[in-house]
Amino acid sequence: MRFDENRKIAWAVLAVCVLLSVFALGGGAIGRERAKVVKVFNNGEYTDTDVRHSMDAYLDNAGEAASIMANEAELHLGASDAIDAALKNAGLIGKDDAPLDERSRAYAELKGQVEKLYNSLYNAVDQAGFKNFKLAYDDFWGCDDLLGRDGYHKLARSYNDLISGFPGGIVAGITGNGALATFEG
Repeated sequence: MRFDENRKIAWAVLAVCVLLSVFALGGGAIGRERAKVVKVFNNGEYTDTDVRHSMDAYLDNAGEAASIMANEAELHLGASDAIDAALKNAGLIGKDDAPLDERSRAYAELKGQVEKLYNSLYNAVDQAGFKNFKLAYDDFWGCDDLLGRDGYHKLARSYNDLISGFPGGIVAGITGNGALATFEG
C-alpha cells in the first residue's frame, strides 16, 4: 500500500500539520507578542534612562499620590467609605502582581474617587489645609497625563487587534493569551 493512495492517513497528516501550525506556531507567536507588550508596560519603551518611564511606574506614582490625598482627606474630614474605596483602588493599581485588567478597572474608578475627594475637601478646609492635598492631586493628574501619552497603548491595541480575528482569537483563548487592558477611557 502506498502512502499517497491511503486518503485516511493523508487527511490525518494534513489535520496534524494544520493543528500544529495554527496552535503550536501561532500560539508561540501570539505569546511572544503579548510578552513584548507586557515588557513595555513594565519597563517602558526607553530603557536607557535612570528613571522608569513605564505604565507600571506611572501607576505606582498615581497610587502613591491618591494615597496621600486619601490620608489628607481623612485627616480633615474623618473616615468615610469614599476614602476607604480610594485607598483600596490606590493600593490595587500599585500592586505589580495584579492582572492588568483589574489594575485598569481600579484606575478608572480611582479617577472618579479622586475628583470626589477634591470637591469634598476643597469646600471643607481653608487653603493652608488644602496645600498637601493639592500637591498630590496635581501629581496624580500629571501621572494620568503620562499614562495617556505612553506608547504602551498603541502596542496593546495592535496586540488586541491581532487576537480579535480568526484564528487568533481561538489560539489566544486556548493558550491563555487574552486581550490586554489599554487604560484608556
